[in-house]
Amino acid sequence: MHRYWKLIHHLVIKEDARIIEISRDKKQIWLETGKNKQKAIVRLARIEHDWMNQVERDVKEAGQEYERIKRMILGRNIPFYSIYVTSYPPADLTGPLNSYLNTQNSGRFYLLCRDPSGRIAESEEQVLNDLGARLSWEPALEDEYSHEEWGRYYRAMVKEKQEKLENEDRSLLLFTKPRAVFFFLAAIVSVFTWMEQTGESTNLVTLIEFGAKYNPALLEGEWWRIITSMFLHIGIFHLVMNSLALFYIGGAVERMYGTIRFIIIYMTAGVFGSLASFAFNDQVSAGASGAIFGCFGALLYFGMIHRALFFRTMGLNVLFILGLNLVFGFVVPAVDNGAHIGGLAGGFLASALVHLPKHSRTLTQLPFLLVIPGLAAGLLWYGIVNEDSQGSSMVEVQLAQQYLERDNVEEARQILNDAENGDNNAYVPFVLGNTYMAENQYRQAVSRFQEAVSINEELAEGHYNLAIAYSELGQWEEAEQSLNRSRELGIENQSDDVDVESIEDRVQANLP
Repeated sequence: MHRYWKLIHHLVIKEDARIIEISRDKKQIWLETGKNKQKAIVRLARIEHDWMNQVERDVKEAGQEYERIKRMILGRNIPFYSIYVTSYPPADLTGPLNSYLNTQNSGRFYLLCRDPSGRIAESEEQVLNDLGARLSWEPALEDEYSHEEWGRYYRAMVKEKQEKLENEDRSLLLFTKPRAVFFFLAAIVSVFTWMEQTGESTNLVTLIEFGAKYNPALLEGEWWRIITSMFLHIGIFHLVMNSLALFYIGGAVERMYGTIRFIIIYMTAGVFGSLASFAFNDQVSAGASGAIFGCFGALLYFGMIHRALFFRTMGLNVLFILGLNLVFGFVVPAVDNGAHIGGLAGGFLASALVHLPKHSRTLTQLPFLLVIPGLAAGLLWYGIVNEDSQGSSMVEVQLAQQYLERDNVEEARQILNDAENGDNNAYVPFVLGNTYMAENQYRQAVSRFQEAVSINEELAEGHYNLAIAYSELGQWEEAEQSLNRSRELGIENQSDDVDVESIEDRVQANLP
């Protein structure tokens, strides 16, 4: 035990090696030593093996464990050294351990033991010289006490150093308790409940009335929607998923950065997410996703400043979840990936501006006072000049239809009259015709339905509504033609709300 803890003491105290793992029985210890490109993984094992087949099994298991640890610290070509500290060599070992094992690709192994012949085991000096300059050995203190007493001393020193490092890590990860995250959670749940009591959170009219991101309204000067859209959610599933993400990811960020910094990061990311959505997405959108992706950006900034700690604790999980969400956003059309990427960038930039607590980097923070508002202004400008994001005729149709279902005919008609129909969307004049039908203005309705079927001659519901309008005007032959055309296009299979037979009976009864 004396030699085992003496080596650990040297590596941890003098070489600043970091303990990665210690086995429960304290007989195996894994360390990360060196910095940047000079890193190495060192394993010390105080294990007694009588035969080489036992050593070979242990070498195989050590190689598997090395691959796992290498992934954890993101070390691709990081060298691996394993040192066996034992009383006697295996009985069937007749030469140097590395020559016997032939382990060029799985690391280098050393054997430290009491070997009177000196032919099999290496000395401490031989081992550490072979490890390279990064692990240069310094002579140990003379053993004024027994080996057992020195072993306890080395072990105590290592424990003290490790506890100090763990406390430093803990102070970085747990700077404060989360408070603001619960405020944001309460806000989004309260707004969602209010929306559900007023209307439906999945209804476009309700969303827009509560402040969702709606590009035509933004262009008319309702810029407050950039903020309010962060607190709205579309359906219970959207709310639950974002709430869980905010609780875990947002809570972690607030613990690291502190409450004030977290609020700045969260709000900046949310604004960037809304601006990116305005610039690149013409759909109605809402949700805290942009701000939550900003929390991912804050974690990435933490990883850039404290790379080793980041990958030793949460790094791989954060990168995996972030990558999965971004891929999901690109694959699923309904997801506003522009808001996600905008929020991610905003959170990272805001983190660089406020920086981490107890870190002094004023000069590197100052440029972000210009970068953040400059980039925000650029997104705003692009959203204003980008005609592709200024409105969607399909959104206007859906919105007008929902206003019509609420008997708000004037609002529905106004939306459709203002709608840009550069893509010749047949549903724009079709729903506009429905607004005239609701007020019994059948001639205007006929004109709009004719426009719809001229754009899309296979619009079955257009021909069907034309038949109704013609019948109301007493134009029975035209009504019959439109009704027959709607049946050819399968109107009866497309909607349960049509009553073809009653209209047909009425038309047949009035034909000359």
